[in-house]
Amino acid sequence: MQLNPKQEEAKNKVDWPMLIIAWAWSWKTATLTARVEYMIWEKSINPSNIMMVTFTNKAASEMRERVAKRLWVETPRNLYSKYNFPLIWTFHSIWIYFLKEVLSKFSADELQIGLKKDFVIYDEQDKLSVLKNILKNRLNLDEKEFPARQIAFYISNAKNNLVTAIAYEKEIDSTLKEVVFKAYLEYEKDLVSNNAIDFDDILIKTYALLRIWKILDYYQEKYKYLMVDEYQDTNMVQYHIVKLLASKYRNLAVVWDDSQSIYSWRWADMRNIINFKKDYSEALIVKLEQNYRSTKKIIAWANAVINNNTSGIKKELWTDNDEWTHINYIEAPDDKIEASIIANIIKKSEGNYKDNLILYRTNAQSRNIEEALMKNSITYRVIWWQKFYDRKEIKDLLAYLRVIHNPNDIVSMKRIINTPTRKIWAKSIEVMDKYKENFWLSYPQIIENIDEIEELNSWAKNAIKNFNIIFEDLVRISHQKTVWELIRDIVKITNYEDFITSWLSQEEKDSKIENIDELVNVATEYNWIEPRESLSVFLEEVALITDMDSKDERSDYVTLMTIHTSKWLEEKRVFLTWVEEWLFPSFRSIWDSNALEEERRLMYVAMTRAREELYVSRASERFNFWDYVRNPESRFIKEIPTDYLINYDLSEYTKSATSFFSSTNNNFWSWNTISTYKPVIKTQNNDLSQFNVWDKVSHPKFWWWIITELNWELASIAFSWKWVKKMNIKIAPVKKV
Repeated sequence: MQLNPKQEEAKNKVDWPMLIIAWAWSWKTATLTARVEYMIWEKSINPSNIMMVTFTNKAASEMRERVAKRLWVETPRNLYSKYNFPLIWTFHSIWIYFLKEVLSKFSADELQIGLKKDFVIYDEQDKLSVLKNILKNRLNLDEKEFPARQIAFYISNAKNNLVTAIAYEKEIDSTLKEVVFKAYLEYEKDLVSNNAIDFDDILIKTYALLRIWKILDYYQEKYKYLMVDEYQDTNMVQYHIVKLLASKYRNLAVVWDDSQSIYSWRWADMRNIINFKKDYSEALIVKLEQNYRSTKKIIAWANAVINNNTSGIKKELWTDNDEWTHINYIEAPDDKIEASIIANIIKKSEGNYKDNLILYRTNAQSRNIEEALMKNSITYRVIWWQKFYDRKEIKDLLAYLRVIHNPNDIVSMKRIINTPTRKIWAKSIEVMDKYKENFWLSYPQIIENIDEIEELNSWAKNAIKNFNIIFEDLVRISHQKTVWELIRDIVKITNYEDFITSWLSQEEKDSKIENIDELVNVATEYNWIEPRESLSVFLEEVALITDMDSKDERSDYVTLMTIHTSKWLEEKRVFLTWVEEWLFPSFRSIWDSNALEEERRLMYVAMTRAREELYVSRASERFNFWDYVRNPESRFIKEIPTDYLINYDLSEYTKSATSFFSSTNNNFWSWNTISTYKPVIKTQNNDLSQFNVWDKVSHPKFWWWIITELNWELASIAFSWKWVKKMNIKIAPVKKV
């Protein structure tokens, strides 16, 4: 591939700090991989002295494959493949690698970071489980008043600002923060006791290790050349880690695009670029402004919108692509017509379904579009929805693996001790919890000495003993068989398949079994590693998988996702929906100039996902959270020069369209253009604390099924295995079954 002059400049400057300002689809990945090749072949730099860090497994995998192809070597299977190759992985993967490497060479007492070998990584559900237990059983607090999710947010915020649990006492200025302080202290104790870390700790623990001089010096000598992709997405802790690693040789190249900085809610800190310029005042600045993907109209529109931001580096994205296709603007009468138009365009278009990408601001906005796609028999997949590794059967089996790997993992132990049902009831767990709290014993220690616990009757003790026999058998097997064989044995020995498929229809049984088979299939990739090591590596890599890593490029389906999730994607045809004031930009951002600029950057990201065709849609009125609303046209549309847009022909859709707000409309029910009758369903004021993921709920119209995702008031409820509705369960007429 022929690099342009600016890309050549970025490639050839090696022994010097550099800021590469790279805008959407400017071949930054190609530039970075060419730079690695140049460093190895032309500058004779040892490949193992090079580290390239990015944010997604998909981006890292692509970079590794490109570098391997250029070096004429095999792409490494994982971080632990031992041969001369640059370290090209994600932030979290590399820091986990550092932690394991250091913990294998130094004792936990010597390091003093509250972590031992064979630690486990807690996901968000595990974290909430620990916090709920702390709030209820130790702090004696009502979760309705102090929700675990809210406490988790404050703790995560503290960690990402390098505020320890003890130091958080200085932050107390309200009753809520006093609760956070107490919960934070207890949470940290539990993590140490369980030999576990959460995602924030991956960074925190790494930073703590690198502040130990001999460890920092080792990694500075090992990785003398650093490259960081998507530097605008780094948080404070990541900034400090990178600064420490690069401080000795200063061979740091970072790739920056402030126009795609959309993750402040994940603690991404735009100030890091200011700090970079202070730390490396001599840095070479190279701008990559040529776009190699989109049409001129799409690029011109993106520039028109993003240039309304007053902060950030001014740029003028451009392209040699001569295509001058107009942007289609769909201004539908209502939200159902909006969805119907999108489905019809996809149905009638040439090419494959996978050429289409539908974007929206929040997850809750996909429902109408999903229903329209189903009515048109269009296959689709929602990226993020019911993630594979969040399904009950997968979470259960992973919990078994995690306890076999680390018996001190109390969260996973509690999940499996009565799964399948062994008559180890909540009362027995409560008794063991009290022993754990009062005598600082681990669950394995309590189980081994279960006969000494007088509060349990003989039936309960025998049930726990029977579980321990199974558990010890599985631990023994884990030293003899690789991880995929271990999963098979877990299913067989525990009779798990019968347990998970009881009382289900044949279709649902098949779905569960297929999921288990797929987990086994994933695990076969680790056959080449020694049994216990295969278990450790498998659990590590599963814990670090993101939503986008599960996207199957081979299947033919329309992809639906939030704009935040789409950042590393491109597609031939993109539909950008719900582009209305109060929705996009969001209501919360209207009064905050910084938040509004981030919303505009989000719009820029959405626009530049399209290669050839871009559709932007809004509804004049929509039914949202049990009410009818009319939102004005988004200011982002008004920022587009009118000659760039072409209005989509709505003539075939507007003949029967009527408005709920129309003064001439005497029929209350005729607002709906698809079905002319809508039953009245009275809203409620539900107690949110009674609902949890996997609860069965009933609905007067949709019968009953299961909550599969819960985010504050917004729940996703599967009314069949293929049909999911999103509802505000505070006001929706649902009842727990």
